[in-house]
Amino acid sequence: MGNRFESLPKGVQKLVKKLADIEREQLKVLRAHYPDEEDRMMKLIEKGDKVTEELFDTKFALEELGLCYPESPDDLQEMGEYFLGLYALDRAYAEEDGKEYSEDLFYAGVNLRRAAEVFGDEETDIDYMEDPDDDDFEPLIDGLNKTFGNVQEDKPESNIVNLFTDERNRLQ
Repeated sequence: MGNRFESLPKGVQKLVKKLADIEREQLKVLRAHYPDEEDRMMKLIEKGDKVTEELFDTKFALEELGLCYPESPDDLQEMGEYFLGLYALDRAYAEEDGKEYSEDLFYAGVNLRRAAEVFGDEETDIDYMEDPDDDDFEPLIDGLNKTFGNVQEDKPESNIVNLFTDERNRLQ
């Protein structure tokens, strides 16, 4: 059936390898529990974001997959699942023929799926924020009233002047 990874455009193959290497490095950092783990992870995440943006800027992403938003959880998930699907086929065919297979599609797909999860969680946090209760602000408002006094304005009653008498408003 052929190697699915090698059927990708060469530029995309290079970006997939870079993304896979970044994912492997992230896993290494997480397993090692370095004292500066958070700093290392942030640098790797930034590198991964740049590679992901490059990947989404390819003709392949736009024309083949119809994806163009690297900050969209849906687009990240779809591209990640695409690579994971290619990996599964490559692995199945390679094992069938007793050949070696590359793990790059797997690690790149995992990286994109994790990014989708992170972006999705951020969106969920924003979407489901609760409106603060008025009770939360009462102490603040009471403090402001003590300091500045009650500044509610008493609106003067308005006088409505009839310009026309009732007789003029009647239909004839």
